[in-house]
Formats: sequence, structure tokens, C-alpha cells
Amino acid sequence: MSLSRKSETMERSIRSAVNRGECRHPHLPLDNPDIMAFYRPVEKINCGDGFDWVTCEKSICFVRPEIAASHGEVTCSYTDIIRKSEYWVRFGRPVRSKEPYILQASDFVDVTCRSSIGKTWTGMAHGIRDTVPRLLAPNFAPNLAVLPPEAVAQAQKQLQSPASFYNVLMFGFDSLSRNAFIRKLPETYKFLTQQLGATVLKGYNIVGDATSKALIPLLTGFTELELPEARKRFSGAVSVDSYPMIWKDFERLGYMTSFNEDMPEWGTFTLRLTGFDQQPVDHYLRTYYVQARNMAEASERNCIGQEPDHLTMLKYTTNFMLKYRGTPRFVFNFHGGLSHDSINLVGAADDDLIKWLGHLKNMSLLDDTILIMMADHGNRFAKVRATLQGKQEERLPFFSFAFPDSFKLRFPQEYKNFLMNEARLTTPFDIHATLKHIIKLQTAGEEDQLMEGDDLKTAPTTSHIHISELARDRAVSLLDPIPANRSCADAYIEPHWCACLNWIPLQLNDSRYEGIILKAAQSIVNSINRATAEQRQLCAPLEILRVNWALILQPHEEVLRFNKNSDMDGFLADMTGKTLVKEEMYQLQVVTQPGGGLYEASVSYNRQTFNATTKLTDISRVNKYGNQARCIYDRDPELRKICYCRD
Repeated sequence: MSLSRKSETMERSIRSAVNRGECRHPHLPLDNPDIMAFYRPVEKINCGDGFDWVTCEKSICFVRPEIAASHGEVTCSYTDIIRKSEYWVRFGRPVRSKEPYILQASDFVDVTCRSSIGKTWTGMAHGIRDTVPRLLAPNFAPNLAVLPPEAVAQAQKQLQSPASFYNVLMFGFDSLSRNAFIRKLPETYKFLTQQLGATVLKGYNIVGDATSKALIPLLTGFTELELPEARKRFSGAVSVDSYPMIWKDFERLGYMTSFNEDMPEWGTFTLRLTGFDQQPVDHYLRTYYVQARNMAEASERNCIGQEPDHLTMLKYTTNFMLKYRGTPRFVFNFHGGLSHDSINLVGAADDDLIKWLGHLKNMSLLDDTILIMMADHGNRFAKVRATLQGKQEERLPFFSFAFPDSFKLRFPQEYKNFLMNEARLTTPFDIHATLKHIIKLQTAGEEDQLMEGDDLKTAPTTSHIHISELARDRAVSLLDPIPANRSCADAYIEPHWCACLNWIPLQLNDSRYEGIILKAAQSIVNSINRATAEQRQLCAPLEILRVNWALILQPHEEVLRFNKNSDMDGFLADMTGKTLVKEEMYQLQVVTQPGGGLYEASVSYNRQTFNATTKLTDISRVNKYGNQARCIYDRDPELRKICYCRD
């Protein structure tokens, strides 16, 4: 199916009657026994005895004083690790020295050390190199000489206000619902909300399946379908350099930029997509993680040498924030190693996150920083996901903002709007619009000359990106009022992903629905088998083993009853309508064979034609596919969750 056909099908689902009506999010108790049965405490990550000999502060790498004290004089050979591509590195010329090493060619260095008593150590170190050119931020200060006398006082007050540009520091986790964050990172949650004054969005809803469907709209304002084709398996696919990433907008204003993601084999822009030809930001931690794979056998799980890999990201970010103190900074971090495959392991980072946030606060690095702690979606594969509440939590990830006090004073109405939006339906598109709004606020009306007239909606910045009329109003900045009666249709969320619809459980043996449920289940496997048909020599056709449960979507009653406005001004509603629902929406959880795949899907059932249809994008794999899809990993990674290899 072509991209345009996929978009049309998706938008038909978005516009459906069942998707309209004010969003009412479900009550999801933190202590639900069905959920808590899957949670358990974990120990901190243990990377073995001792610690790495060499560490870096900003651009300077040196032997730790305690190593020199216990091992005598230490001589090290430093070799720069330089990005060659998204998947490969090259090495600089080794430099042997007893003195500290200054990072210039790269942020990352391979190190081999030998002490005077014969002890040796080999590892890597990371810092922030010295040689990145800094763009001068445009001068948006008012020219007092040309202002009328009555405006001079206000302009002088503006010049004396805090730095005109706020840093933006985003730190995201893979697969962490709002509730899961509170359960597994309770001390971090407490620090964020009580010490930093963070506001957690109660109505933040995903708009698609998996990480890329969450981060691409957040970082670009568009869906993958609207952007240039960048999927590896298509001839002519372009690099992700063509995507209008939000950090480019910040960079144009003189910001230093950093994008950091662990698990390079699962990268947001490299698993299915082509990745970046050019390094996308000033400082890019992926290169370090790529080289770290060569140390995997010598390191404990979730470690790089003697350092837990989540600490690698935290320390790298601290160095970046310190290195460019006085220069505006934009950072987007995304960590998956602790949370992608486990609902519990992320708890091991709770203490480290508190210390990191406390350190940033004590160093005054948050005084002029908008801190955003977030996740892409809830857990997709753990056993908890098979529960009804687990399904709902997947659609409601953690998302929080902590604004500095100076921002609240400088933009009081915008901050008031933000607080009003805390419990309202929001999406990744809205986050992108919020970041654009932050830029616009700080440039005091002069931003148009830089942003080419761009507004806060998802209007394309280049002519080759087309969006539909339905999509043009989907994004609302959180610094503007978001309608209290916003629906998933308004927010551009398909019914399958909307957490605020009224799903009613069905009895599988109910004679009124038994036949429909069987048709719906068959529609799911038919959709899967059509998708794998071209790879039939590798992927076995699937069959239904059983249906675990089924739900029917009950439209909001007021949507069905609304007939027309009963007064000429549109203030009063005539609720005498009897809308006939021609299509019903069902959700099923099914088990397939061979392989025991556990799937959930939304199915549309036409009450006039008695046909059931399922879009492939509305099918979620709930249990891990593991090596069942080994034959298709490289050939067609988009089929991983639905292919059961014949061999």
C-alpha cells in the first residue's frame, strides 16, 4: 500500500464517529494488584570491582588521582575514536603521555595505560572536545536609539532580564508509562515534583506504535508517512538528514546541540530507517556506544567497562552542560538499556538520577534550563502488558516539564496556560509545537526572519512535505490553552491508540458477538499473513490458536445524540439525534500459531456488509518475538513482530 493510501486509511479511522467526543482518561490505580504482581525490587547495576583509570572533565582527560596514588606513575596511550558513519568508527593517531589529554578531534578516546609497578588498564573515556565552532546567536536586543521615549523604559527592563535564551534539556526513557515511572523511580519522581517543581502531564497520549512513532512527531512535527521516504528496504530512500529536526531550529539561534541514544543496534533512526549521513548535532554519543559494542564481552551487562551505561549518558550530559555554560544548549537524551526489555530494571537507576538532578541543581545548571523528563510509551512486551490496565498504560507514557522560576516570571500567561493543560489530552505533536513556541517567545517577535514565517502548527517548512487539512490543526502548544473538550480525532490519534475511549468487555461466548469476534480474529491473522506474503519462503503463515479477550468501543452517548445547534449562535445543542452507527470498533487479544505470538489489534466491523477489517498499523505484538524473527531482521526489519521464521 502506498504512503498516501496509508495516510488516507489512517485519517478515515481518525475521523470515525467513535473517535469523537471529549476525552475522558481512565482511572488507572498505581497499586492495582494485577499490575503490582509483576513488580519486584532490583539491585543497582554492578560493573565489577574498581573503576576506570581515566576520566574526563569537559575537554580534559586524566588519570584519576586515586589510581596514581596506589599504582605509581602512569603512562597512557590515547587514541581518538572518530565517527565514520552511523555504524562504524575510525581511529586517530595514538598519543603517548603522562600528562592529561585534551580532546580535540573527538569527544571519545580509546585509552591504554601502564603504571610504574606494572599494572595495566584498557578502556574508553568520554568528554566534550574543544574544537566545535560556536555560532553567534542573533542579536534580538532592541535598539534604544530608534525607540519612542515611552518604549525605552520597557526595553531597558527587557535588557536587564535573565538570559534571553533558555536551555532545553530533555531526558527520555524507553517503555515507561506514567504509572511505571512513579512505581519504579519513586525518589526521582519526588525530587522532580517537590524539589524542581515539575508538572507531570496527566493526559499525554501516544499517536502510534513503538519509539519512532513517538519521537518522530515530537522532534519534527510530522508523521513518518509525511516525511521523505527513509526506510532502508526501499530503493531511493534518503537519509534522515532530510528530516526537519527541532534541534536545527535551536542551532540556528546559536544553541549548542546534543543528541544521545544508547542501544545503537536499536536506534530510533537506524533500526528501520537509514540514519544520518552527517553527524546531526554538535555532540553525538552514539559514536561512543557503537565502539562500546567491542567491549561487550569484557563488560558486565548494562556496563561499559566499569561504568553503568546510564551513568555514561548522565555524565556526558553534565560535561556538555558545564562546557557551554553561558551559551544556550539543547539536549535530547533517550535511554533504553534499562527499560526496553524489563519493567523492573530501570529501578536500579533511581538513586543515580536523583544525584544527577541534584548535582545539576547545585551547580546552578537548571537555573536557566527547561527540564523535560519523559518516555516514548509504556511497556510493550513485558507480561504486565497482557493485562487490560497494562494495555491502557502503554498508551500513557510519562511526560513532565520543570520550568525555571525566571521563565514563570517572564512569561506568566504562558505558564498559566501550561498549568491549565496539565490534565488535558496532549500528544507528541503538541510537544513539538511547545518547543517551537519556546523559540518564538525568546526571540521577541524577530524570529520570523529566521524561521521563514513558520507558525506553531505543523505547517511544512519546506515545499516537499505535504500534510492534509485534517493534520493542520492537530498540534497545540502547551503554552496556549488546549480545549478541555478535545477529542482524539482533534488531536490526530487513531482509535486504536486513544486511551480515553469507552471500551466495554465482552463475554466470548455471548451469542450476540461470538460470530463477530471470530471474524475479527480471522481479520487480524489475514492482515498479518498479507504483510508477510512476499516473504513466504521465510515467514510461515499464522493461524488463530485462541482469543483471550474482546472489547467493543462504545461511542460517547452525547456524540450519537447530537443533532444540531438549537440556537443561531451555537450555544445550545439539540440532543434529539439518533445517529446510526454503521461501523463498530472491536479490540481483541489473540494467540497465534506457530510460535505462540500474542497480539492485540483494533478491528473495524461493518454492520451492513458484515465485513471485518484490520490495518497492520493497528496490530500490536504484546510478547517478545526473540529469535522467532531471526530470518527477517536484516531483510525486512518492519516484519520482525509478525514473522515466524520457517527454519
